[in-house]
Amino acid sequence: MASPLDHDPNFHHYWSEHPRDKVFGANIKDFSSRFSGFSTCHPIYHENTMLLATRHAIYSAAVSTEETATFMLLPSWNKMTTTNPYASLCRKYPRICKFLGTTPLDQLQYAKVPFWNNIQIPLSKHSWELQIIAIWNT
Repeated sequence: MASPLDHDPNFHHYWSEHPRDKVFGANIKDFSSRFSGFSTCHPIYHENTMLLATRHAIYSAAVSTEETATFMLLPSWNKMTTTNPYASLCRKYPRICKFLGTTPLDQLQYAKVPFWNNIQIPLSKHSWELQIIAIWNT
């Protein structure tokens, strides 16, 4: 779940919500195939999209006969994660959903974007911590 400008070319596959990104090799139907093997999912920060991605990862792990582990990178809007729908969903499936940890706000750094050098309009900075949740079947 990325855009052509921020996906890592070392990964063979990536998904985008924008059909125009298909020309750059993006898969555009986010949930048309199950997550399999080992993968990372860092969806856009939209509550419904994050919930759908979490549900899809749970379903993928539950029905797959092969080893499947999806590492979800999801924001923790505040210290109380009970308000996040995706966290509530994970707590319903403790056998396959594990909260691995949280990257504190002061330790979370994104790579510098080499093509952005507009001083008048700086890139926005995050103001939340990042949870790491493993959803796996083995």
